[in-house]
Amino acid sequence: MKAIGKTVALMCTCFVLNNAQALDSRYHTFPEIQEFLDSLDQISDFNSIYRVDTIGYSSQEQLPIFAVKISYNAEIKEDEPRVLFIGQIHAEEILGVEAVLKLITEMLDPPPAELQHMDILKQNLETWIIPTLNPEGLNVVHDGLDVSFRKNKKDFSPEGPWPNNYFDYDPAIGEDIDGVDLNRNFDFNWVFGDTFMEPDPSDYAAHYDYYQGTAPWSEPEIRAVRDLALENDYVFSIAWHSSRSGSLSEKVYNSWRWDGDKKTPDNTTIKGIGDQIAELILKENSTDTYQSLYGQTRNGKAHDWFYRATGCFQYLIECGTSNLQPDSALIEDTIDRLMPAMLFLMDRTIGYNTDASQITGIVTDGSTGMPLEDATIIIDELHSGVQKPRKSDEFGRYRRIVEPGTYSVRYEKSGYYPLNFLVTANPSSPTTQNVTLVPLPLHNVDITIASFQYPVDLDENPFLVIANEGISDTMEMDFNQNHSLTIPEGEWEFTIYWDYLIPWRRTITVTGDMELDVNMPQPSWMQYIYDETVDDSSSFSTIIGPWAFDNSIRTQEELYYANADSLDSIFALETDLYVFPQEMNVVALRINHQWEFEWDYDSLRIILMDSTDNTIAEMSLSGHHWSEPIRHRLMIADTNGFNNIKVKLEVSRDETINYRGCNINSIELYAGNDYTLGIVTEGPGIGQKSEAVSVTNIYPNPSTGMISIDLINNRQPVTMLVYNLLGQEVHFEKVRPQYRQRQPWRYNLLDNISGTTSSGVYFVKIISEQQTFTRKCVLLKP
Repeated sequence: MKAIGKTVALMCTCFVLNNAQALDSRYHTFPEIQEFLDSLDQISDFNSIYRVDTIGYSSQEQLPIFAVKISYNAEIKEDEPRVLFIGQIHAEEILGVEAVLKLITEMLDPPPAELQHMDILKQNLETWIIPTLNPEGLNVVHDGLDVSFRKNKKDFSPEGPWPNNYFDYDPAIGEDIDGVDLNRNFDFNWVFGDTFMEPDPSDYAAHYDYYQGTAPWSEPEIRAVRDLALENDYVFSIAWHSSRSGSLSEKVYNSWRWDGDKKTPDNTTIKGIGDQIAELILKENSTDTYQSLYGQTRNGKAHDWFYRATGCFQYLIECGTSNLQPDSALIEDTIDRLMPAMLFLMDRTIGYNTDASQITGIVTDGSTGMPLEDATIIIDELHSGVQKPRKSDEFGRYRRIVEPGTYSVRYEKSGYYPLNFLVTANPSSPTTQNVTLVPLPLHNVDITIASFQYPVDLDENPFLVIANEGISDTMEMDFNQNHSLTIPEGEWEFTIYWDYLIPWRRTITVTGDMELDVNMPQPSWMQYIYDETVDDSSSFSTIIGPWAFDNSIRTQEELYYANADSLDSIFALETDLYVFPQEMNVVALRINHQWEFEWDYDSLRIILMDSTDNTIAEMSLSGHHWSEPIRHRLMIADTNGFNNIKVKLEVSRDETINYRGCNINSIELYAGNDYTLGIVTEGPGIGQKSEAVSVTNIYPNPSTGMISIDLINNRQPVTMLVYNLLGQEVHFEKVRPQYRQRQPWRYNLLDNISGTTSSGVYFVKIISEQQTFTRKCVLLKP
């Protein structure tokens, strides 16, 4: 293959000369871009309004990727909205480079007619410009090696996606083995992009040109723009492209309309602004304007990722015609026609001489008055599961571009009381809704997990999940038995998981500092439904759908699950009924898996059922978690106990938009008894730091002889009196305190003072100086 590569290189010699001459000198090479940006940095008048940063380096040749910032006080980050313009992502599409370089010039040294306008923009806005995100590809085009080159120069081999230390390219359209299509490398919908050396099925036959890369974010160029976007919370963005075939030329694409007419929650606003942009750009040699369209493909593109991950409205604009690299006269004409679109987006960001509909404000901490970062802002009318949380920045600032109207806006942050406002946006000016979130009082909760003996083989740290009606938070704890945590005041459902130990769950009202003694015994019963020892379908008596069993459970053999023919079409797996050897009061399922479903429409339900097929516990998962497997637990606890359990998995789908489904590595079902589950506390609430004593229920119950009770918070001697159903005393004992928090008491009913014991009901009376408790149990004599 290298011999062929050398032949290609030799064949290129004449081609290089012809195409090097054909590329107009008006276009900036990468060294010329660098020189241009450096020259502006030397002009003292621009010191406070111009800054150029290196945000990353290219994949193969480590060329710097430059980002220009233009704003008053450019050296510091201020509480101002930001916009981003990307001149070039695909190597051959170089008109956008010239457009954004012209924008830099116009903003720094505006013509007299634009002087006031540019001053207003610099005063109120941060404008960010990346001339080229693909400097390697730009060099390939300018060097004349391949003026139709599209990708970066990531080194691959004809034998596979690994390096061979040789630039494998073809001067014709397509057939370039090296390189990744940078606009297919974002993680959102990345899986649908072209695989390595995948042919192009279109008539244009641009084979291998759309390679997605070895993994999402594999390319440093894309990681650079990702990190920049996450840091700066851009309101708007334009990524300039050009269409070599001409079929996409002179169009403005926005996010998104997928099969089934599925659009973004912000569709009306995004599309409306896209329409306005298109109307501002005249077509080449025409009085018609660009066309505004939805993006309809799912394959790892930038503009869809920008919207989902950051809330930025990015527009992919295909500028020019199939004449990708026209002469200087047409370059200037094209730039002049593109400029109004960029200026309009900047004006729309700040509401200058255009529709200003926007909801903005600052979120502050009610106790300190300081800006509150990472508060979540949810507009109910513009919300769906596909969006990453929209959060306040380091200034406490949030911004949402909206249509005129009234919206229900929620403000939330863990540890704070949530707020909800009705906010009206109007087109005349941005609507400011500042918000003060009041912190919930915080209390120290000391947790002791003291109910099992070391050594126990545990391969993960314990973690606590606290949840109430509006908030859920997960806290990983250290690998030990004693933990001190800070918990907000309120009523919370506490759930503690630690590997395969029996989970602990209580509803607790936290009103002050607390101590919790947690009982997490090892399970009494365990069933491996699927793992390395049970790697087939034998655990499931019901299988509905194309489930595949091969080192994991997958929803289908193929890469993607099929869309449903009807809304009631469900894939299902169901086990037989598992019968426990004795009654258990806690049942837990642990599943190790990854999943990828359409947000809000497709989902996986994990269900625990009783013998009559009633659902007694369930969880539902939608959206994406595919990058690495994760463990989930589903548990149910009841003092009435359980004698049996059944497990069911259901995958629901609608008729459009599919993904990879689920991939399950293991499912384990286990059960046991938490003998503190029915604990009754006398005096202050459970676990409250106080001098009151409390006791657990008797365990095990029923018993074959040995019974146990734990004395909690006991500091004084107590009397333990055991008697039968007839009121006859069978045991009397004085117990002195030994432990501050929890003291176990054990007694064998078979060793009673009368010498004879029969099966039946027994009572234990616990008498302290201030309180008396009574507990009941059943003896089943062997």
